[in-house]
Amino acid sequence: MHRWHFVFALALALCASIGSVQAQERHLADFARYLDKATPVDARRAIFATWRDDALKGDIDAQYIVGSIYRRGDEAIVRDADQAHRFLSTAAAHGCLFAMAKMAELDLTANRPLDAAIWAQIYGYYRGWAGTKDPQDYGPHDKRQPTVYYEDLLRRTAEALKRGGGAQDMVIAQQVNAFIAAHDKDVQAQKWIYGISPRWAGDPLKLTNAASFRQVSVPLGKRDITSEWLLDFAPDGSVRRAILFDALPDAIDGSTHHGLVVQYEVEKDAVADRYALRTVDMKKGDWQFGPTRTR
Repeated sequence: MHRWHFVFALALALCASIGSVQAQERHLADFARYLDKATPVDARRAIFATWRDDALKGDIDAQYIVGSIYRRGDEAIVRDADQAHRFLSTAAAHGCLFAMAKMAELDLTANRPLDAAIWAQIYGYYRGWAGTKDPQDYGPHDKRQPTVYYEDLLRRTAEALKRGGGAQDMVIAQQVNAFIAAHDKDVQAQKWIYGISPRWAGDPLKLTNAASFRQVSVPLGKRDITSEWLLDFAPDGSVRRAILFDALPDAIDGSTHHGLVVQYEVEKDAVADRYALRTVDMKKGDWQFGPTRTR
């Protein structure tokens, strides 16, 4: 390759990289504006409309965001289970693992226990929990140990199946295998354990105290909740705002984890706006000292 061809190609790559970073920064800024209830409803709807357009064009993270908002609803967007199902199922088939869990929750809410159980098993398969060892065999802080939320999801789907006439293990296994056969290549190519990936949000900020939380009391009945947060950091590195995006099984309970996520710290920096996405997804060994297992 001639030198000028190499320089030109390098310049194009650099421009693309800068454009991507700028887009990611804009994404998080818009995300913060949308989640801020002080933002006028019309402005929030305009932001949502942009995400929905991106979702229809194939943006997996936009599909996840739009589907999540439809699932829970808010002051700007009315809850719509059908639209939530449409967008979250597409995101799930393309590697967004939390979308699989939200599909299970949608089907439980709609009294479709068999579908819920299938999605729960698909989610567990891609997290490395379903079809492996008994959860009780995992020791504290074992990376393969299921989260408390997932154990509760399995319990709730099993109870719903029982109320609906009993277990259907053969049907569930067939449907899980069918999903894997149809979608595994796409899932593996863009697999992301939590909700919104770095493709959309950019590389996460480095936390300076991820393993040194003060003890926080989490109510016993709220330890099986998974919550998703947008953190807004002040120049001194402390959390200025912690805004709940969503939670499983129900967004209404996610605020229970606020006392955990406000403890995060990053390096001091005079930059006006610094955001990070964090997920609280507890395992049994994490109960006493906060979200040492968060993303």
